[in-house]
Parts: sequence; C-alpha cells; structure tokens
Amino acid sequence: MRTDDEHVADRLRWLDDEPAGPPRVDLPGAIREARRRRRNRRVAAAGAVALGVLAVAALPVALNGDGRAAPAPAASPSPSTTLPEPRPTGPWQGICTATLLPVPGDPRGAVTGGDPDGRWLVGRRAPKGPGRLDFGLLVWEGDRVREVALPGSMQELTDVNRAGLAVGSSLGSGNEWRAWAVRDGAVTALPVETSGGAMAVNDAGRIVGYRNLVPGKPWIQRPVVWDSYRSQPVDLPLPGPQWEGTAVDIDEDGTILATMSDGHPDRPSRAVVWRPGAARPEVLPLPRLPGGKADRFAPMSLAGGWVTGTAERDTKVVPRDGMTSYPVRIDLRTGHTEVLEGELWAGTGNGRGWLAGWVADDAPGVITGTRSVKLPVPDGWRGGRQGAVTSLSDDGRVLGGKLESDDQVRPVRWTCR
Repeated sequence: MRTDDEHVADRLRWLDDEPAGPPRVDLPGAIREARRRRRNRRVAAAGAVALGVLAVAALPVALNGDGRAAPAPAASPSPSTTLPEPRPTGPWQGICTATLLPVPGDPRGAVTGGDPDGRWLVGRRAPKGPGRLDFGLLVWEGDRVREVALPGSMQELTDVNRAGLAVGSSLGSGNEWRAWAVRDGAVTALPVETSGGAMAVNDAGRIVGYRNLVPGKPWIQRPVVWDSYRSQPVDLPLPGPQWEGTAVDIDEDGTILATMSDGHPDRPSRAVVWRPGAARPEVLPLPRLPGGKADRFAPMSLAGGWVTGTAERDTKVVPRDGMTSYPVRIDLRTGHTEVLEGELWAGTGNGRGWLAGWVADDAPGVITGTRSVKLPVPDGWRGGRQGAVTSLSDDGRVLGGKLESDDQVRPVRWTCR
C-alpha cells in the first residue's frame, strides 16, 4: 500500500473514521505518526494513523424545560430487508463474507455509520475532483442505495436509527457548521443558535451533537441534545465550569456518552456519561492497562449499556513508536472495565460490548470478549486487506466500512455467521 504524504493526507481528509466536524487533529503530525506506525509494523513483520470516533448522546432529565417541541415519535421499524444471504442464527462463529456496496457512477466511497440491526448503512462518495471537499452522501437499505445532497462542503452522515432517520453535518458559509437530519431522502436543517453538528440518533428520534462556543474557534464545543429534529438544542450539564467537548453516542434508554476535557491543554480528554434521571454527569475513571493506568481513553460508542473505546499509555520510549492502542469496554451497569485482547486504532462498538474497526496491520476486524477476527475481502478485490469498520450490528451479523488499495476506496458490507 502506498504510504506517501499525499495518500495519508487524502485518507484523513475524506475517508477517515472521524465524523464530520471541525478539525480536531494536527494533520502534519498525524501524517508523521502514520509513517512511524507503518514503518514499525513493517520492521516487526520482517524483522495508520488512528483517529477516535466521536458519536453523540441525549439526556431525558435535561429536557423538561418549557416551550420546546415534544419529541417526534420514531416510526415503527419495518422488518429488515433481505440481505444477500439469509440472516444466520445460532452462536456467532466469526465466518464472514464481504460484498462491495453499490455506488452510482464513480464507485469510490465509504460507509460512515449504520443502525443497530444492520438494515441501514450511511456513507459518502469520493469528492468530485482533486482538492475538492464536496461529498455526495449515500443511504443504503439492503442493496438499494439513495443519493442525498447536503448544502456546503465536508458533508457526512454519522448515524442512522432503525426507522431510517439519519443525522450528520456540513460546513457552510463563514466556516459555520450546520447539523442536518435526513429521512426518506428529505433533508431538514436542525435548529441551532450557533454553528454546530449532529453526531448520533437513537430510536426515539433524539439527536445529540455539539455547538461551537467561540466564533473562529470551532474546536471549542459544548455537548447538546435535540428532543427531535424539530426541537431547539439544549445544553447538557457540565462536570465543571471549564469543561468542554462533544457528545459521542446515545443509548436506547437515553444514557449519554461524551468526550470532554476540563479546558487545560495538558490534560487528556475523558469519557463522560449522563444517566437517565441523574442530576449531574459522571466522569468515568481512566482504565487500567498492562503496566499501569491509561493516560488517555477515547470513547467510541455506547450501546446496550456498554461503553467501548480505545486506551493508550505513554512509555519511556521517545518518540512513542511502540505505543499500543488497547480495545476497552466498560459495563455501565456494574462499573467493570475490561481490556480485550487485540489491537484497535479506531472503530465502533455494539450492544454486546464487541468492538470493530481498524485493527492491526490496517485490516478491518472484530474483537469480541473471547476472540479477534480479521475480515475478508470480496472476490476479485484488487489489493490487500486494508480498511476499517464503522458500523457493527448488535448481533454482530452485519458490518459496514471500507476497503482501500493504491487506486481505490470502496464501501463494503460484511455479513457474518
């Protein structure tokens, strides 16, 4: 796989695993880190830049103010459309089949999210030309695909619920971010007083995301929730006066997950949750890793009471070429934290506490509580097994993501038994 600056930067710009939103990484530094990681992997084999995913959450107790629209009822999900193979039953065996998803015209694209059943996948296609940042958006229902257009640039859909309600963001005029909802091809701008973005939606139709606090500084954010796509956003209560950040996912019971920090530049982001009925958010402790406590934890998703993410611990090695990213899951019902076997750089989780994403050797893979599985490529695929997973159904049977080679990036669905 080609590893020059242009290729790595291109991945970061439009087919990375970051949701749409203001830049939160140093692109040159990320490129240097990618070079180091890839070099180390080649040395280890003979002898990847990993970006955390943000998603978003919602808090029922914070939504009892007056004068706001009631939540829009979510339509009852109809039975899932037929997948390429009959939906398997029985214990999950980790035997998977890869299928390239249809994309009208230019086939390049990537999956950026999906619903808990695997019926719906959302994604975006390649920009229309070199250096351009206008993305056509795609919604798959089974093998059917619909194109969606959002105004502005840097468009991305980040989540979709079982009823097919998708949410996302785009960059508008004056570098202002806008939040959007998409349903049945219809695009609706979410009410927002300042610039901001939408990150996740649950089956009740509640949407979570962020608003920007300081004009001209889009990286300074406050987590917010919309009761529905018709409602005004409501600020979520903060752990302290200087805290800032972005909600990253919402569970079906309304529990919220966010990535936040206390505003000090030298302190890492923390995972924060708002439980239903709680008056204040809870800052989760940093996980313990082999060798000591983690220095940072990047929460990726919240489903079925499981917080999933990646944790890292600094070593004495400079530069941190030997740094390992550990897959971690936290059971919010018991408080138990578990470091799973395997290596994960970015991805998502599901309602079983499994993780899937960009694993060792840049391959797409799944990490369960007992095993780690690298996913296959489709028949006839020209290239290696580089790619990532961005959507994982609760039963682990349907996954969405991308595969890439030197000359192509394609959206993929994996079906497993």
